[in-house]
Amino acid sequence: MDDMEQGYSRLLKKKQKKAIHLSKQIAFVQYTLAIVISFSILLSLVWLGWQYGGTSVTVASSSGHQVITSQQPVAGPSYLKAFPMVDGMAGASATLKGALPACRIVINLPSRTLDFYNENQLVKTYPVAIGKPATPTPIGSFTIQYKEINPWWYPPKGKKIVPSGPDNPLGYRWMEFAPLYGIHGTNEPWAIGGWVSNGCVRMNEFDVEELFEAVPYGTGVYIQYDLVRIEKNTTGQVSIGVYPDLYGLKRQPVTVLEIEHKLLEAGIPNFADSSTLQSIIAQRQGHQNPLFQVHNFKVNGILLPDSIIASQGQNFVPIWAVANFFHTDVVWDEQQQLVYSHQQAVPGFVKGKILYVTQHDVQSLFGGMWLWKETDNCWELSAFAIGKSGSAGQQK
Repeated sequence: MDDMEQGYSRLLKKKQKKAIHLSKQIAFVQYTLAIVISFSILLSLVWLGWQYGGTSVTVASSSGHQVITSQQPVAGPSYLKAFPMVDGMAGASATLKGALPACRIVINLPSRTLDFYNENQLVKTYPVAIGKPATPTPIGSFTIQYKEINPWWYPPKGKKIVPSGPDNPLGYRWMEFAPLYGIHGTNEPWAIGGWVSNGCVRMNEFDVEELFEAVPYGTGVYIQYDLVRIEKNTTGQVSIGVYPDLYGLKRQPVTVLEIEHKLLEAGIPNFADSSTLQSIIAQRQGHQNPLFQVHNFKVNGILLPDSIIASQGQNFVPIWAVANFFHTDVVWDEQQQLVYSHQQAVPGFVKGKILYVTQHDVQSLFGGMWLWKETDNCWELSAFAIGKSGSAGQQK
């Protein structure tokens, strides 16, 4: 009897072990299925966000024109959000080179500016705040990877989480361009224009909400470090700013030659004298200095490649371009600083290998009438030159 009881006990224990092993297998299968299902749901939500999160948006530019973007998602799942809570490392000094996408964001750190381009046209320039020297904003090429409305802030070092609201330093919009780095709003608008963040780029709330609606996923974000900033607004006003080396990345000081080269790269004739540029470099005031205006130039309805320059209350016309249009001789006497045509002589001067005379003196040489078209930022000369045929650009 004892042997039968012992045998039954051993059989019972064996069955219990099998049951335990089977339950573990079932639990493992359930756990694996739960992970697979959760991952599938996550992928589905992301796909739905990309497929159906689009909206057609319009943003007004500073010039009064409108830019309409194509349908793009404006927000994704909230659990994909990353937070700017670690220090960044800025790389070497960088200036943009080569072809860039038609829709892009360009941030220049020394000037604390953000330029938004659409269809390769500058839509608007926004002031921003950037990272402190100890926690610099990264330099390089990035893309908008994720966007969120009413983000929560998870501060570093395990501090209290801040939900969306007036106490949230992220403001009400978040556009992530790299892990832990984003372009966002702020609850401290007085800090805009400074270098105060942990590496993110802060914007005024109205500005970031406007930009958020215009920027699709995948938009290129190009962060550069250039102490010289050249601007040309919709009226043709050209300004130059030299900014402080916030992160100490520039080993060589800014030179007049560097500014002249940047003007050439931008396709802007250099109408500023060296002493003016040297003064801007020496003062390094950290703001834009208006210098001259560049106007489009038409003759008899034909747009010419050279521009009319407005400086010191006068308009200066590239006279060789006019003479070439009319197939008429122009002779430049460099020693006397005089331009001859049609037995007339007027004062002239050369800037950047272009010969200029005043707008009034063009009429003395060729006659005609000037017409200003403000909407096109254009001066048009209507004239019919009479003189011997030949080529322009002769020199005594």
